[in-house]
Amino acid sequence: MCVSVVALAPAHAKTCKEAIAAQARSAAQLSDASREKRAKDKAIANWSKRARDTYGWMYRFWSKSEAQRVDCGGTAKFKRCSVSAKPCTLW
Repeated sequence: MCVSVVALAPAHAKTCKEAIAAQARSAAQLSDASREKRAKDKAIANWSKRARDTYGWMYRFWSKSEAQRVDCGGTAKFKRCSVSAKPCTLW
């Protein structure tokens, strides 16, 4: 009796692309924490647009990306955040 095993890729194999970077800034007259959150959220939104434009709509989700980096800084008047990650898709 001969038994053969065929290895198949999972139906939902994760596929990742080269990293994409984006940044944003907020000078809203809010608390430092609120300015930083706005800058981070805007940077991630910019990343999502760049990932979609570069690799297609399936790669636009920050939550599915790998190797995420978020760096924020600034002054008392503004906050700036830079983000980078490898866009991934599950299908």
